[in-house]
Formats: sequence, structure tokens, C-alpha cells
Amino acid sequence: MAISTREHPAPMLLVLVFRWCAFAWMAIVAAIGGQVREQAATLAVAALVLTLGWTAWLTLAAVRRSDLVLAIDLALAVALVLAGGLFHPVQHVLTNHPSVTGAYPMAAVAAWAVVRRVSGGVLAGGIVAAVLPFAYELNRASVAELSFSQTLAMTASGLSYVLVGAAVGTASTQFDRLAQALARSSSEAARLAEGERLAARIHDDVLQHLALLQRKGLDLASRGDVRPGEVRALMAEVRAQEKALRDLVVPGALVAPPGSASLTAFLEQLPGSYGDLEVLVLASGPVVMPEIETAEVVAAVKEALTNVVKHAKATQAWVSVFDEDPGTTVFVRDNGVGFTFVEDAAMAAGRLGLLVSVRARIERIGGTVAINGRPGRGAEIELRLP
Repeated sequence: MAISTREHPAPMLLVLVFRWCAFAWMAIVAAIGGQVREQAATLAVAALVLTLGWTAWLTLAAVRRSDLVLAIDLALAVALVLAGGLFHPVQHVLTNHPSVTGAYPMAAVAAWAVVRRVSGGVLAGGIVAAVLPFAYELNRASVAELSFSQTLAMTASGLSYVLVGAAVGTASTQFDRLAQALARSSSEAARLAEGERLAARIHDDVLQHLALLQRKGLDLASRGDVRPGEVRALMAEVRAQEKALRDLVVPGALVAPPGSASLTAFLEQLPGSYGDLEVLVLASGPVVMPEIETAEVVAAVKEALTNVVKHAKATQAWVSVFDEDPGTTVFVRDNGVGFTFVEDAAMAAGRLGLLVSVRARIERIGGTVAINGRPGRGAEIELRLP
């Protein structure tokens, strides 16, 4: 199972930088005369090449630290500690001379600490520390014959690996907590800024316009002789503010899922297509429907508006969309002369637009149509969609 290095890559990147620094140290110490026995020079070169290849692969592949990668990394660290006991001069571990392989195993311990936190770092550090006595034996420095100070030095070297694991694990945990807290703070600040922006827009734009519309409505009401055109103009301004408020709450254009379309978007293209008839589309938001159903509804609305132009003697028509449970309702109203709707009479007169192009289309998609002629008050067609 893959083990993630948590969300933030910085701790593991620091470990990678340390790897390259440790390898550079290995190469420099190996090049200094007297640090590698001539008989074991091939082993030292092999250790350098293997370490270089592993470090380069970790860098170029940008691998996630899976269980397998961590195990290989720790195995290489153990192998380097043991190899140092073989190719260093005899009893080199008892001197103060620098070790070719001493620094690089720290990188494996740090990697475990970043991925597995304190417990992983301590475990890896303990494994590397446990190998040190065997490295001493391979370097012909028998652990049983060590003096107290030499035993203390070996123990301190082992503890250094454990302490590195604990320290890096703790630091990595704290770093993640700080990064998460910073991300939460940034997100909260962004939300507050967006809230302030919306509040300012609503106050400076929508609320002021609504207050102006309220004064206009009161002025019209106090006059008593309101003309239809004035009411239509006032309603158009109300609709504009409703649309502005909706765009603030739900910014950006709706992206309908594949196979579907926004009914509102198609209906809002209708105004201006019917000559002198002013068409207003009133909708509380985007209504997403399957493309086939959307096409049928739009075609039915177009046919209804065409009938208004031909027969109603109207100056204005309203297309209202209500998206409510359990379905969607579309109203097409006009301010024309209206008519008395009798289905048999309409068929006999050859007025099949409402029956064929409107009712038949809606019924094909499982909906119903109600036609209210309202003589003298303009007609109303109600399309109920499932």
C-alpha cells in the first residue's frame, strides 16, 4: 500500500537535498587518501555508484514513498554502514577520522520520519543503530574489547540515528499542522473577502436600485392613472435587478452536463425575435433538462409566441419559468384580446398550432398543457413538465 508524504512536499524535498549533500560528502571523504583500504577500493566504488544511482532515481522519478521504497532505502542505509566496516582501514571506527558512509544513512532515517512520523523515524534509526556493532566487528574492532569511552562513542553514534528520526518526525508533524492551519486561514480570509465583496456589490448596486424602484412604484401608485407601459418598464427593471442578484450568488455561466441543456438559457434568446411584440423571460435561475425535452419545450414556447403575434393583437408577452417540486412549469402570457378556447372549434377552424405544435410536443415528453383564453384579458398557456 502506498504511503503518502502528506499534502506538503517540502519536508521530503529537504530530505532529498540532504541526500545529495551526504553523497557529496561520501565522494569527498572517499577521495581523501587513507580513508579506504586499497584491497577494498572496488567495494567502496561500488557503494558510491549504488548510492549515486539510488539518489538519482529518487530525484528523477519523483517517487512516492511506498512501503517497498522505504524498505529498499533502509536496506541501503544498513548496507552502507556494514560496507564502511569492510573498506575503511582496520579499526577506523575507533579513530576520529571521517567516515565515508556515516552521513547518508541519516537520509533514510529522515525519509522514514517524514512518511511515518516519529514512530517510523525512531524505528528506522534504531535499526541502523543496531547494525553498528556488526560494522565494528567487520572493521576488526571487537565490541567485547572496547573501552568504556569507545563503547560510549559507539552508543552515541547509534543514538544519533534515533534522535534524528525523532526530531525529523516531530518537525514534519508540526510543519504539516502549520501548513494546514495556514491553508485554513487563507481559505477563511478568501471567504471573508468574497463575502465583503458581495455585500458591497449588493449594497451599492442591487439594494440602491431596489430602493429606487420602490420610490417609482409608490409614485405610480399615488398618481392613480398608471399607464401599462410604465408598469412594464418598472417590471423590466425589477427583472434586471433579480438577474443581477442571481448572478452575484451564482456567478459564471452554467455548464450543463452532457446530454442536457439549460432551458432558461434557450428561452432568454427569444426576446427580439417577434417584431413589435416585447417578450420578457422571467426565471429564478437555470433549469437543466435533457436536451430532447429542452428542444420540445422551446419549440412549444416559440409556437405559442407565434400565435400571439398572429392573433392576439398584443404588445407584450411574458414567458415565466418556475422550477418547483415535483416538476417545472412554464407560463406564456400576453396582454392581447384573448379568446374563448374550444378545442373542437379550433380544429374545425384549422388553428392547429396550439394543439399540434404546443400540446402534442409537451405530451410527447410526458407533460400537460392548459390553455386559458381569458377573453379581453390576454391568453395564458401553462406547460407542466414532469
